Amino acid sequence: MFSIFDMFSKLNGVMAIFKLGFIPKDSELYELTPEQYERYYATAAEDDKHPNEKLYMILPEDQQKYIELASEEVFVLTEKDILLMKQAEELIETYCTESKKEFNSFEEKLRYCASVMPSVVSDGTKYERLERKS
Repeated sequence: MFSIFDMFSKLNGVMAIFKLGFIPKDSELYELTPEQYERYYATAAEDDKHPNEKLYMILPEDQQKYIELASEEVFVLTEKDILLMKQAEELIETYCTESKKEFNSFEEKLRYCASVMPSVVSDGTKYERLERKS
């Protein structure tokens, strides 16, 4: 069993998984080059602080996921983001296990979780509940 505190502590990771539609494997994470770090801090960083934390971009091995991701935006993850996503994966798996339903794919798991988790996790993603769309 999990608590509401589990959900809140893993909320950002769950939201990232719903936005991506998958959980990147370690082999799909590539640390930014020095030039990419420089560009990131010049354009995308929210503040002028330059933490020593490593930054990674996602390059999915699955060609369709790569095409979908490339058409959207470049996702940059910190080491903390990656850890949160791994913890969020555990939460998603817990929801699915406790449902006692069978799932044939991770896609099915996300669709199920979108139907039972707070709407904020799937809002604005392809998993958003249809009945809430106007």
